[in-house]
Amino acid sequence: MTAGELISSAFRSSPTARLTALALCALAGCGNSDPVPEESDFTTLRIDTLDAILQIGREIGDSTETFGSILIARTDDQGRILVLDEISACIKVYDMQGNFVQQLSRRGNGPGELMHPQGMFVMPDGRIVVTEPNSNGFVVFNESLAFQEEVGLWAENPPYHVTPITNDLILGCRFEGSQDPEVTRHTVAIYRWGEDEYTDLLWKDSLGISDADFYRDPSPFYVFAWFELYSPGGDSEGNTYFAPVDPFEYRVMGWDSSGTEILNFTREITPVAKTDEELEYEIAYVDDYFRLRGGSPLPFEFQPAPYKNTISAVGIGPDQNLWVRQGTRTDIFFDVYDLQGNLLHHCVYPRESRNWATEITPNGILAWELDPEEGFQKLYLLR
Repeated sequence: MTAGELISSAFRSSPTARLTALALCALAGCGNSDPVPEESDFTTLRIDTLDAILQIGREIGDSTETFGSILIARTDDQGRILVLDEISACIKVYDMQGNFVQQLSRRGNGPGELMHPQGMFVMPDGRIVVTEPNSNGFVVFNESLAFQEEVGLWAENPPYHVTPITNDLILGCRFEGSQDPEVTRHTVAIYRWGEDEYTDLLWKDSLGISDADFYRDPSPFYVFAWFELYSPGGDSEGNTYFAPVDPFEYRVMGWDSSGTEILNFTREITPVAKTDEELEYEIAYVDDYFRLRGGSPLPFEFQPAPYKNTISAVGIGPDQNLWVRQGTRTDIFFDVYDLQGNLLHHCVYPRESRNWATEITPNGILAWELDPEEGFQKLYLLR
């Protein structure tokens, strides 16, 4: 089945689908907000400690050093740190010493401007690409940090996470409707640059929920559509790596540039339930987030998923090995594998937080708190 077949008229006409679109527009960018705690089952090898070698961000002062809300942070091959700020609708660029270089874009509807940025990735040739639903696809800046073009391919739901494979191929994660008006799904697929339909569907999941069930309790849908977003990683050889969002299974998969599976392994791990305090915090966080973006509280009583997901991120780390972040802990804890899936050792940044977000890069681990207790965000580079 093609991507075009998956997006049907039912997606636009179903009450569930219409509320889906509203939810995603209002709540985009909060996919990493699950609290993450506790010990895992296979910390049997050495555990190396990561240090924060760089910190950017302050409560007040020059706008170049303050963040409204960090949506994603990445590094590029020119040794720059790129921070996509959801509230300011811009990219702030820093060198690897934390010095401000330049701001890209601003909030607006003009060429190169952003309204509701949803993600960011860097192509092998240096293009910086922002996923922008307002532009039906991508807003592209060249490696010299100048606006290049807009690529509008999807009238609804462009990929919320993209991992480049080559300059012409990308791995995209999308939230989609289907021919069944009561089924929604996430897909992970390979797309050719500039084309709206995927060439290879690599993985999909689905959620079946009737309109009656949705109106009775929308929480399962919100968890599926909002929290359970996928975040693959890739290497310089065109291979991509992915972990399904799951509270009961720890699984890592990988494909080469042709879509052939090159990796698929699991590990036994004990499910970890969220504490009452964590559930209460998550409910409050969701309500506050909705008020900030939507201007009003949620129109129903949100019920979080009861268990923590086993994996929260995968990617190629600074040692060119595969780093898998455990999702059941409150610190930042990684299982480090070689590219054949052999567990080598672990790495930890031993500072607990209610909701760390991370991006694994060859230059180190970028980390920030979604809702820091001190009231403002800082971006850390960990090695």
